[in-house]
Amino acid sequence: MSPAIASSSAAASPDLHSSLEDAVRDFQSILTDQQRSKLNLIGAIQGADTVATFTAQLDKENQLKKGRSVANRLRPVLDSVQAFSTVIGTFVSSHPEIAALVWGSVKLAMLLVVNYTSYFESLSGLFMAFSGQCPRFAEYQALYPGSTQLQKALCDFHASIIRCCKHVVEAMQSPWHKQLLQCFKQEFEPDLEDMRNTSKEVKAKIDLAITHAEHRDQHLQEKERAHASKFRSLVKKVIPEVQDELETMKKMQLEQSMHRSREERQQLLVYLSSHDYKTPFQIACKKHQYNTAEWIFTTPEFERWHDGTGPSLLWCSGKIGSGKTILCANVINHVLVKKGSKDRVTYFFLQYDESNSLMAETMIRSIIRQSIDPTASPEQVESQIKDLRQKPFVQLNEWASLFRKRIEGSSVFFIFIDGLDECDATERRASLDVLSSLATGDPRLRIFITSRGSVDKDLRDRFPRMGRVSMTSDCVASDIRLYIDAVVDERVRDGELAVGDPLLLETIKETLSEHADGMFLWVKFLISDVCNADCDDDIRESLRNLPKDLEAAFTRALSRIVSRQKMIKLVQKVFQWVAVAVRPMTLHEIREAVSIEIGQPYWRPERLVRDLSPIASWCENLLQITEEEPVLLQFAHNSIREFITGADLSAPLAEFRVDSEEADHSAGEICVTFLHLNDFTTTIARRQPPVRLNATALVDTVIREGQRGDQLTTRFANLAFRHRKAEKHNAHNEDLVIQNRADDDKTSNSLYDGHPFLRYAAQYWISHTSTFQEGKSTTWRLWQRIIMDEHSLALMPWQYSFRGMGYDILDWSLKAHHYALMRCVLRLPRMFYVDKDIFIRLSASHGDINAVTILMEDGEYSMDCINNALRVASEGGHLHVVEKLLDAKADVNAVTAHWGETALQAASGGGHLHVVETLLAAKADVNAATAYRGRTALQAASEGGHLHVVELLLIAKADVNAAAASAWGRTALQAASEGGHLHVVERLLAASADVNAAASTRQGKTALEAAVRGGYDQVVSRLIAAGAKSSRNI
Repeated sequence: MSPAIASSSAAASPDLHSSLEDAVRDFQSILTDQQRSKLNLIGAIQGADTVATFTAQLDKENQLKKGRSVANRLRPVLDSVQAFSTVIGTFVSSHPEIAALVWGSVKLAMLLVVNYTSYFESLSGLFMAFSGQCPRFAEYQALYPGSTQLQKALCDFHASIIRCCKHVVEAMQSPWHKQLLQCFKQEFEPDLEDMRNTSKEVKAKIDLAITHAEHRDQHLQEKERAHASKFRSLVKKVIPEVQDELETMKKMQLEQSMHRSREERQQLLVYLSSHDYKTPFQIACKKHQYNTAEWIFTTPEFERWHDGTGPSLLWCSGKIGSGKTILCANVINHVLVKKGSKDRVTYFFLQYDESNSLMAETMIRSIIRQSIDPTASPEQVESQIKDLRQKPFVQLNEWASLFRKRIEGSSVFFIFIDGLDECDATERRASLDVLSSLATGDPRLRIFITSRGSVDKDLRDRFPRMGRVSMTSDCVASDIRLYIDAVVDERVRDGELAVGDPLLLETIKETLSEHADGMFLWVKFLISDVCNADCDDDIRESLRNLPKDLEAAFTRALSRIVSRQKMIKLVQKVFQWVAVAVRPMTLHEIREAVSIEIGQPYWRPERLVRDLSPIASWCENLLQITEEEPVLLQFAHNSIREFITGADLSAPLAEFRVDSEEADHSAGEICVTFLHLNDFTTTIARRQPPVRLNATALVDTVIREGQRGDQLTTRFANLAFRHRKAEKHNAHNEDLVIQNRADDDKTSNSLYDGHPFLRYAAQYWISHTSTFQEGKSTTWRLWQRIIMDEHSLALMPWQYSFRGMGYDILDWSLKAHHYALMRCVLRLPRMFYVDKDIFIRLSASHGDINAVTILMEDGEYSMDCINNALRVASEGGHLHVVEKLLDAKADVNAVTAHWGETALQAASGGGHLHVVETLLAAKADVNAATAYRGRTALQAASEGGHLHVVELLLIAKADVNAAAASAWGRTALQAASEGGHLHVVERLLAASADVNAAASTRQGKTALEAAVRGGYDQVVSRLIAAGAKSSRNI
């Protein structure tokens, strides 16, 4: 029997779920009648945000609220249980209640223990330490139905979680629970070890299931080739036994089709967004102090926003370090607890050290992904994503169209965006354009944004009617006092702060509260400063000389690093990596990275820092280490990165300043060096797979060898034994293939596990090499070799297509603004012909002056190309590109294929005043004729309402009464009237525009008709006053 059939036939075996059922039964046995009733009421999973809502409820229900929130520590484990419960509820038809009981058991255990604060904190810490080992839903979603071994492993893993919950409840109910708390970790170590072991087993079965799925797919393809449709009827007549094999193949096809369908659905969601939106939210939740960030809920602005009676956008502004991110997380939790069953809550936290999160497209796609249930995505949505996936480039407004459909399926659709000021102006405005277009006329959408005040204009331009609350010092004063009390008490409890005079603790709290000026971050550093003092007098001295602002606090921290004379060079290296890393790096990755010297040929373990875990202490807490797995090393706040990379530091602190460009280049050199270490080259040598026999080629063999119909039976009979023998031989070889693949994967995983930095270097080597230059970069030739010859470890971010390697790499380098790669590809002799004209036009349309310059360096381009490029650059308002193209002798009056438009007409339509001035200075024809559906420069500027451009064109003698195009044409006055641009209308009338000019023959309108249909009463009145005559079309 084939592996696929074996899987299917065994899928109903009750032994698969016995461990899970036993664990649930044992858990129920220790409950009281009241607790069992509560378990029955919990019910099944309600939706994709069930876990987020539940953790928010846990924090709200904690009766002894003190210190930081801890419920979100449970999130990864709860996510795993929730996802598994959804899957098992779908596939275990014999016990439909098992899914609800699995989720209900874990949820009930949390509800029982939440008000035993010490136990709840200990349990959350236990689960947090284990969180990195939880299997992810995306890893097994498509594989689960086809692998009984994986099903059993997942059941065993979640059974171990339920057994741990049972142990917790039993311990909590015991009379000696207080004594047990003293040795909590030791008591629950066996449970933790059980979860670790079953988690490892799940990962092993996932790998095995992937290999088997690949093999089944290949096996099915072989059978389909062997049993070609034109031979099936003949085969049925000659050998009836083949009919059984055909039936087997049909079953395999059905199972494989279902597997592919699940896999495709999963891949579509990954394509839509793979951004980790949960982790920043969870980190913010963990930092939240109970009873803080509650003031906003009583403001009238929030109440109106939340109940839908106010504007769709509520903006919460505050200065650096005022706790905006923590407040945003708390508002999300507040809304999660109170939301209706058909309400949708989505969120996105921009991360300064996660470059991908600073892009508008990442944000929009992530929010769309959050609105889709991964286990039951609508067919219409899947179809739309498939269509978008086929396109080489998807515009942001196309994602907005899909976004709008997701909003339509909700009663209220909440969007929370934190740190909007972190991204650059272009990305910020692009994302706000999408959000404002969605919010227009749709009362279901509620948007909450936190940022510094610098984004005020961008918001007001797109949301003229919005609510605003400010995190002033008065608003957060009580929160800061609560924060100071909690943190100081925690430091004393943990032994990090010791004082001889007990009254000094109150002095610390009072002094910091008095001078905080609404900055939590300032308080955080000053508490660390106090904790580092050696005696009470030093603490008092520190309080007498408080730094006036954050920059002064950071400078003091650097001064302490220098004064302690400990690990200074190491801290400087670490600062460089943390400042330029593409994504937050783990502690182990940085430990390896700082040990590498550019150009070293082999691995030198003796250079490794023995222990990097005290790094936060060595750098005076300017860096922080995350609590959860994987352990990440980050700046404690974005303002510290800005300080380290931008502050003007004097000696001896100047050595800590990071030059971002130099540090990024150095990181690239180290990545390339690391990938070429001789140790890796030796380890990754691949074994050749064994020769595989095609046992299913029986039919082809007979047909090929047979001459007459009467010979077929004999040949089939002679080959039957050979066929069965070959199948046995192949079965053995297939096992070898699977084993070899497993060995290869094991070798790779072993390599990555032994060298954590290897994963980072393999993925981000290209990101750190955008400024590489021949002659400047030590590893230039090694880097070039990766690009042209590929590398067994380095990942290539571009996708190869039928267009050719040169085109694909150049296309990617243009989108990524990777100019070093662009130069490298253009100069290599192995490059096949690439139509550079396409890329010059594309670069010009994006305003990428660097790319345009590089692409034009060798002079190999057509004049049609740069004429077209001039138009698109003018349309986009890219002045530097326009100047570059004019210097290259572009024809300023060329008429391009785009409705016969000139560069001046394109620039005027876009309202780009400086570009218009430049083109006019280059002798552009201000009265160039219109083409089909076109506009003259003045008509285009009038249509857009660009008064300053209209003024400039009139000064340049533009014809105010130039004829409109024959189809969809407008005179300047008609165009301005149709857009309701009163000031432009008045200026054109002052220039003697014909108020009664005839409409164009096709789809035309007179000025008065256009204004009336647009509902622009003031324009209508002005035209009538100027003598406009009414027509029967009005």
